[in-house]
Amino acid sequence: MSSFFNKLVKGTTVESRLLLAFLPMILMMILIDSYVDQISLFSNQSIFTTSVFKFFIAIPLVCIIIYALAKILDHKLSKARIALLTSEERFRTIFENNTSAILILETDTTVSMVNDAYCKLTGFSREEVVGQSWTRLIPESDLKRLTDYNRLRLQQSTDVPDNYEFRFIRKNGEVRVGIMSVFYDRLINQIVVSFTDISERKEMEISLLESKERYRKLIEIQGEGFGIVDPNERFIFANPAADRIMGVPIGTLVGRGMDEFVTKETFEHVRKQTMERQEGNQSTYEMAFIRSDGEPRVMQVTATPTFNANGYFESTLGIFHDITDRKKIENELKKNESELKALNTTKDKLFSIVAHDLRGPIGTSADLLEVLIESYDSFSNEEQLKMLEILKNSAKSTYNLLETLLNWALIQTGNIVFKPELFSLTHCIDITVKNFTPTALSKNITLLFEPGDDIYSFGDNNMIQTVLRNLIGNAIKYTYRGGTIEIKSVNQGIKTEISITDNGMGMDEETRKNLFCHNKQNSIYGTENEKGTGLGLVLCKEFIEKHGGYIHVESEPGKGSSFIFDIPKVQSQAETLSEKKSEKKPCHSKFNSELILIVEDEDINYQVLSSILTSINLRYERAITGKEAVDKFLHKHYDLILMDVQLPEMNGWEATMKIRENDSDIPIVAVTAYASDPTKKKSMEAGCNDFVTKPINKGKLIQVLDKHLTKTRIGSILQE
Repeated sequence: MSSFFNKLVKGTTVESRLLLAFLPMILMMILIDSYVDQISLFSNQSIFTTSVFKFFIAIPLVCIIIYALAKILDHKLSKARIALLTSEERFRTIFENNTSAILILETDTTVSMVNDAYCKLTGFSREEVVGQSWTRLIPESDLKRLTDYNRLRLQQSTDVPDNYEFRFIRKNGEVRVGIMSVFYDRLINQIVVSFTDISERKEMEISLLESKERYRKLIEIQGEGFGIVDPNERFIFANPAADRIMGVPIGTLVGRGMDEFVTKETFEHVRKQTMERQEGNQSTYEMAFIRSDGEPRVMQVTATPTFNANGYFESTLGIFHDITDRKKIENELKKNESELKALNTTKDKLFSIVAHDLRGPIGTSADLLEVLIESYDSFSNEEQLKMLEILKNSAKSTYNLLETLLNWALIQTGNIVFKPELFSLTHCIDITVKNFTPTALSKNITLLFEPGDDIYSFGDNNMIQTVLRNLIGNAIKYTYRGGTIEIKSVNQGIKTEISITDNGMGMDEETRKNLFCHNKQNSIYGTENEKGTGLGLVLCKEFIEKHGGYIHVESEPGKGSSFIFDIPKVQSQAETLSEKKSEKKPCHSKFNSELILIVEDEDINYQVLSSILTSINLRYERAITGKEAVDKFLHKHYDLILMDVQLPEMNGWEATMKIRENDSDIPIVAVTAYASDPTKKKSMEAGCNDFVTKPINKGKLIQVLDKHLTKTRIGSILQE
């Protein structure tokens, strides 16, 4: 029933046309029937007569109306037909001239129409396509997907896309890629398909994606940081290496500003670099930065500007890597280079002094000794004493020079030993002045020093003595015969000021400026052509500065010079005297003929040690080599061993370790001319209990012997 009414509504069916023919007649019959019933003329007529009349009246009227309507409709239909033909022609034109391939399908996928673009694109003619199923042009891999799309489309589903990519097969078997646009016309119950070939574009896209992937992997795996920052110095891209360099989790650098990792001053420098890049300039520079964990580092940056299509500065592309370790190595190399140059200068200076200032006096002394030995009987006692006095003074002078050289060399290598202790500064000055009195008298120079009350200081007694020896010796050297040198010490509260003033040659301003510079040749001849090394004042400056003091000179040519230095005074006289009284001095009578093994290969050093031991009631035996010392120890009991470290066959350290394998208690005291911390440390590591330096200071040696022999005696008593 429903289908019948649907046909009635449609204007193209037979049913609808019959309906259009009967409707006017029925309508006219109703109107005439109503009108005739109102006329009295037909009131007496039979129903049949009336009905016939009505029927024959209605037919002509209907015909007239239909004719009139036909005329009107025919006019309108003519216009519609013309419009339809025009529209069809336009459709044909668009259909055939469209550059996209178009085909019209029936719902069963049969092709009913294709345009020329389709034929050109696929290589098939219309005859080969029309009436055939379109599915035969689709590869097997795409067929199910497209079939499902058509099924969903006919079911009016909203899940099917209107545009999608697909593959199709050309007549020559070539598989191409297209993008399809599909429209389902429900009115005509057909599917309109339009598509274009995008194979070349697809290949370019794939190639571009592959290229981007290669570059992405290349950027990600490279060790250098790669980043892009906007004009505000904020990261808009960063590779993993950049994240690692900046010390942030991978992928979190983007969005963060450069100002988070640098100081304000460095950030301003970066901003200036950016302004230069806006002019199109590339720049490479080093930059200090602070990692997110707070560690300061250094990076090298190569920054390149990038511009948009309109030529405006857009961002900065930076390649950077951490050069902190390299900078440390470079700085260390520069430092080592500087130190090597200084050491080389020191070596040259030492060789020059050894060749001239040491070889000369030692050679002269040797010649004088040879003359004295060969012609001993020909000289009177007075002449012999005079020659021995000359040899003694030469030996002392040479020793002082050698000590200065060694101390200066230790300073240059950083191995100087600073041993502060409480000592009488007044006594130190007094002893030094007395030692120089004979030298001053030889030039008829008066040394003036009034000791007064004791002034105590806490410092290195040997260093201060070295300073005083150099300054007083220089004053004698540059003072004329009959001159005067005055030494003063003044208590200045927290420090003591010492001055050595002469009325000798003096010096100009240029000489004063270079006095304390080791790289300047400061040595000049004295008033009687005395020659120095030029190192003494450099040594004085180093020693005074180690005490926290300051040294300077006041001088004018021909008016003499005044060298002034100060050192801290950290303790009052009363406190110092109280402590000095409480100190226990070693009593020589405590030594009870203990047996000491002297391990020494130099005869002169052995004579010094044996003389000191004899004077304090100690017995001794000698071993010349380290091997001999070990053999003697294994076959005889000794109370203490004095071990020289520089020995033939087996050095003192090796001999000590051999002895320690058999006895861990016997006191062993290292004896060496090398007063450096490394030498002392090595001696202690070998097994020595203590350490004394050459030349031997009798008082210090007695203190060391008393300390260790007392412990040995106490240990023996406890064992009994």
